[in-house]
Amino acid sequence: MRRALKVLAVLLLLFAVLAAVFAYYASRWLKGDDAPIKADVIVVLSGRFERSMHAADLYRAGQAPKVVLSEAVQDAGSKQLEALGIRLPTQLEIHRRILDAKGVPADRVETLGARALSTADEARSIAARYGKAGTRVLVVTSPFHVRRARMMIADALEGRGVTLAVCATPYESFPDDWWRSQDAAREVLLEWAKIVFYLGGGRFSAEGS
Repeated sequence: MRRALKVLAVLLLLFAVLAAVFAYYASRWLKGDDAPIKADVIVVLSGRFERSMHAADLYRAGQAPKVVLSEAVQDAGSKQLEALGIRLPTQLEIHRRILDAKGVPADRVETLGARALSTADEARSIAARYGKAGTRVLVVTSPFHVRRARMMIADALEGRGVTLAVCATPYESFPDDWWRSQDAAREVLLEWAKIVFYLGGGRFSAEGS
C-alpha cells in the first residue's frame, strides 16, 4: 500500500508539472505566427475587425495585390433583429469599411466564396479557390487563432504546392500570462478545446447547419 501511494504521489507530481508547463506555454504556442510573405492574395478570416486592419497594412506595404474577405454565416441574433425591422451592418460590411478607411481600393477587395460557419469551411474555400500549384497565400487572423488556422488550411492545401503563411494581427492583444486576463483565458481554453476536437476528426460546416 505504501509503495502504491508513493507511485500515485509521483504521478500526481508529474501531472502537476506538466500542467504548469502547459499553462506557461499555452498562449505562446497558439500564437506562433509566420513572417509576412509576398503573396498573390491576402485572405482575411472572418471574425474580429482587427484582422482587416492588419490586412490593409499588408496590402499597402505591397505584400499582395488584393484582399479577400471570408464572409461568416448570419447569426441567429441578427436574424431575429431583422425580423423586427432592425438591420445592423454585417461583419463583412464593416470589414469592407475598415479596408476602405485604411486606403485599400474597393476594386482590390473580394469575397472568398461560400459563407463560412467555421475555420474548416474557410480552409476548404481557400483550397478550392487558391489550390493551384505555385500560388502564394497570406492569411490574416487573430493571435490566438494562428496555430489552428494554419493547421486546418495547411491540411486542406496538402500536396498542392501552395505556399502558405498565417499572420497574426498586431492590433489585437493576446498576453503570454493569459491566466491574468478573462478574455485571453477564454480564448486559450476554447482554442485548445477546438484543436483537440479537430484532431479527433470533428468539423463544423455551414453545409450541415
